[in-house]
Amino acid sequence: MKKFLVLFLFVLISSCSNNYTNFHENISNFSQNKQISQEKINDFSLKDLRKFENIEIASTPDKNLIKKLREKIKNAKSRIYIEMYIFTEKDLRKELINAKKRWIDIQVILEKNVYMASNLNKQTFDDFSKSGIKVTWASSENFALTHTKLMIIDDEIIISTANYSYSSFSKNREFFLFIKDNILLKHLLSIFEADFLQKKEIIYDSNLVLSPYYTRNKFEILLKSAKKSIKMYIQNFDDEEILNILKQKKEDWIDIELILPDLKSLARNKEEIEKLDKYKIKYKLLKSPYIHAKSILIDDEYLYLWSINMSYYSIEKNREIWVILKEENIIKNFKEIFINDFQK
Repeated sequence: MKKFLVLFLFVLISSCSNNYTNFHENISNFSQNKQISQEKINDFSLKDLRKFENIEIASTPDKNLIKKLREKIKNAKSRIYIEMYIFTEKDLRKELINAKKRWIDIQVILEKNVYMASNLNKQTFDDFSKSGIKVTWASSENFALTHTKLMIIDDEIIISTANYSYSSFSKNREFFLFIKDNILLKHLLSIFEADFLQKKEIIYDSNLVLSPYYTRNKFEILLKSAKKSIKMYIQNFDDEEILNILKQKKEDWIDIELILPDLKSLARNKEEIEKLDKYKIKYKLLKSPYIHAKSILIDDEYLYLWSINMSYYSIEKNREIWVILKEENIIKNFKEIFINDFQK
């Protein structure tokens, strides 16, 4: 009996010691990566941006995009990884369950505490879990909310401004990027793995911005780089520092155009809109389609698409992922949609 107790205590102490060591190693690695990322941000230049190997853009409202995503899921060969704030779209959910029956490796991260609708993802979580899909709730310790909109199918990256809800495809102005790029894929797989295991990890890429770790720095660098024009889709807008940059850019005679939801749809923007009037910044309040997109076009040369809102929590506390690109054909497509919306 004594030998058993001694052995038990030895195993327990060893286990605790290993956990303690691993914890502090993770903290040390995170701190080192954060410092490295900060150094790279300080040296960041738009010249560092690379063109993606293969990229397409799509916009909603367009219910055919549901069919397109279903086809991509149907044709998956090995893996489907999803990190999503809201996932309630029934057809996509069914297609993923069917894909699991074909032994596709499917892993899903969902936000448990959706704002004002804490049970919104429960049905999807339960359905995935019952079907054998590896599904986990996002870490509430590492991030206030996991607001990401990311899917990886085999070697294709799908980053969007949209949640996987029916209204995203049928009523909202959203943008989807379909990207094949080995460098970005490698980094996003590392980020997804860390988030799935609820580990804190920083990955730096010139074309990538990762909240909450280095968003504000890069955000401000990008906005301040504008020499001619700034075009923005914004849903929520209450970050004072970003507004001050726009004010300064307006004083520097930069042409600024913003598209937001109308006040009836999003009354929380009222104070910010009063400031836009004061600073004589041009804006459009659009009733239809509903503006859920978050994006910036700088000088018609650099486009940023993301899940992030212009708010303190989105920038400083949430898990958000967004990309920066400079492909002329994608920017041309985006600009045509923006001009059409602004002239409505």
